Amino acid sequence: MDDIPAVRQQDHPAPGAGGAGTPLLEARKITKVFSSNGVSVEVLSGVDLALAPGETVSIIGASGIGKSTLLHILGTLDRPDSGQIFYRRQEVLLFDDTRLAAFRNECIGFVFQFHHLLPEFTALEN
Repeated sequence: MDDIPAVRQQDHPAPGAGGAGTPLLEARKITKVFSSNGVSVEVLSGVDLALAPGETVSIIGASGIGKSTLLHILGTLDRPDSGQIFYRRQEVLLFDDTRLAAFRNECIGFVFQFHHLLPEFTALEN
């Protein structure tokens, strides 16, 4: 279907990575609905995804079908309406806001499409 994001995975295990079948990041039954003026649009419906250490993944699809929404949820910048996210078998959506912020700071890296770097800072400072 053209309106469903395609998730393509390519396995590149990191040296010394965890055992086979042990995901580093796992999403289970992720659902997200947006509502506006009494109209609800289900953007994500029961998304399951498991990523192994060292694995390369691309998420492709038409504009407006939920790619960024999925990435924001996987990165814990947004919460799903239902579902679970596990990192190293810990259910991160159960963390309070302080612990979730620390988790993002220590365990997740982001490169935004529109990164708005500040020219007066070095790359490291940005």
